[in-house]
Amino acid sequence: MENLSTKKWKEFRLHTVERIQDTGVDYEPYWHVFIDNILHPELFDLVTFNWPDWSKLPEHKNVDGQSQKRNIFQPNRDDDYQIPFWQQYYDNIIDHEDIRSAVYRMDGLEFGCDYTTASIWEDYEGYGVGNHIDAYTIDVAWQTYIYCSGGEGWGTSLNDSNGNQLKRFPFKPNSAWLMRVDAESWHSCDPVDCDVRRSIMARFMTKSKG
Repeated sequence: MENLSTKKWKEFRLHTVERIQDTGVDYEPYWHVFIDNILHPELFDLVTFNWPDWSKLPEHKNVDGQSQKRNIFQPNRDDDYQIPFWQQYYDNIIDHEDIRSAVYRMDGLEFGCDYTTASIWEDYEGYGVGNHIDAYTIDVAWQTYIYCSGGEGWGTSLNDSNGNQLKRFPFKPNSAWLMRVDAESWHSCDPVDCDVRRSIMARFMTKSKG
């Protein structure tokens, strides 16, 4: 595809900024936000259209000890496998100052983002992850749901420290959750009982913890 104009990316970004600003923080069972229609409808269509063709990319799986039933693509790659649309998405949405500022204006956050990371995820039947808290180097995690062949029932579970589910996000296309990483933010994903699940994970990273 041709590069989108700066004006068009600004339009897309303003939509996401407004959706973040218009959605309140939920403190039960711990700090999180769930946002419908997180992406401008036209951008969501472009995300779907430009979803990576995994047959043309080098294999990139989870680290040892985690489920291997996931393909991973990093949108800000600096190599021959870079996909222009995803580089633009990273620069104009995930890593843009307007987005970071909108996130850190939410109640209960103090600005702690030193840099961002991002991954495009495609999960397959059997993928799952047990109850855990994210690494302390992650200040805020942001997952955008794109598609799940099994419907809405395969979103992230918010748990207590014993793994008891307290809440589950519905896996609704073009919705997203943000989670502050702290001592209470236990979460998991049941083994997926469907063919494919697609999402975008962004992380606001910090060097000030630990």
